[in-house]
Amino acid sequence: MNSLGVDLGSHYTKIAVCDDEGSLLDRRLLPTLCRNRDALEQTLAEVRAQFDWETACATGYGRSSVPIAMKRPELICAASGVSREFPQAKTIVDIGGEDIKIIETASGGRVEKFFMNDKCSAGTGAFLTEISERAEISLEEMNSLAQQSRSTRAMNSFCTVFAKTEILSWKFDGATPADMARGIYLSVVDRVCKLPVRNDLPVVLCGGVAAYHPLLATLLSERLGADVFISCEPQFMVAYGAALLARDSAC
Repeated sequence: MNSLGVDLGSHYTKIAVCDDEGSLLDRRLLPTLCRNRDALEQTLAEVRAQFDWETACATGYGRSSVPIAMKRPELICAASGVSREFPQAKTIVDIGGEDIKIIETASGGRVEKFFMNDKCSAGTGAFLTEISERAEISLEEMNSLAQQSRSTRAMNSFCTVFAKTEILSWKFDGATPADMARGIYLSVVDRVCKLPVRNDLPVVLCGGVAAYHPLLATLLSERLGADVFISCEPQFMVAYGAALLARDSAC
């Protein structure tokens, strides 16, 4: 018996399929907003033809628009997915396209506390995308560039609009692309640390930002003085957690 999980996020929709033992069988990624309004329906039809799931669960901003009966909040799905790999008590940091979630779980994955950033998109995927464009650094090369720098200078502006202006002053000061890339990452770390992240528990990163910017785990570990890990398949972890919850609902 296979189960389906759909995480309909602000930027991308993630689809995951697991079997009755919880093993990840398939994953798909597509833009949430695209010209083809039937893209999600077509992709789900393709997945069903290949895996023919028995149960399904939807989560994310747009979960109400997915024609699946079972719906669950993102933080519950994130805890479910991450706890499959990290069953111990932990702090999950889920950096998404437009928000940051801090989720504390007990051993086994039960959510005990959670916190979110405010409505500002600072430190999120949208922040990285917009600031990298102003810095003329491609997102694909940002991680490797930042690894070449040892600068401790972080961007002071959390607001995306002000950060774009600050990047200009960095350029006028002669900052290298490597220093700017590292400074952007340090700004994300600062933003995460404005939230109550416990450093007496292992910290696990998930979400699309962690998938493409793994240096953040190293920088956050140095800042917190704690072990920081990146979950397997971080961009699909919430969708995978949704699939696991769908599987469990049939037991």
